[in-house]
Amino acid sequence: MNMLKHATSNVAASPNRTPLAIVPAQLEDCETVIALFGALHHYNSSLDPHFALSDEWESLLRHDFCKTYQQPEKQWLLVKVGSQTVGLLIAAIHTDSPLFRHRQWVEVEALYVAPTHRGQGVAHELLNQAYAWAASKGLRRVQLYVTATNERARSVYTEQGFAITQAIMRKTLS
Repeated sequence: MNMLKHATSNVAASPNRTPLAIVPAQLEDCETVIALFGALHHYNSSLDPHFALSDEWESLLRHDFCKTYQQPEKQWLLVKVGSQTVGLLIAAIHTDSPLFRHRQWVEVEALYVAPTHRGQGVAHELLNQAYAWAASKGLRRVQLYVTATNERARSVYTEQGFAITQAIMRKTLS
């Protein structure tokens, strides 16, 4: 039986059958958002040191969250099992240069699921929430960045229908 909930709809399950709920982050969730974002980037920087966060990242993220958690152009979602938070999605409307015809989309800025809840469809449900949010904003495209060596995340995104459309090439100068 599936038990991942957004409000009252059941759509996936946790191993112990405790209902999971996808909820908008609230101001009192700020430190939890910071902890989950930190865990995500700790892992990402283990794959590529260029993803290491700055010394000021916590205060910068705290400021961004407090300023935008209720703004219509940003989505901050948490996955909760009772009082425990096991997932995070940050998405935002991105507007590119007016030089481009297709210049607005939703960008998934962060997606994290705690190791204890991976492989249970939580990431898929968070992405489905991002798609629904994009559609509610009249946007038909969702984009994201993924570390090239993050096979687990790339697999989830491929299953969801994402395709590589660009590559970032890097040269380190001596």
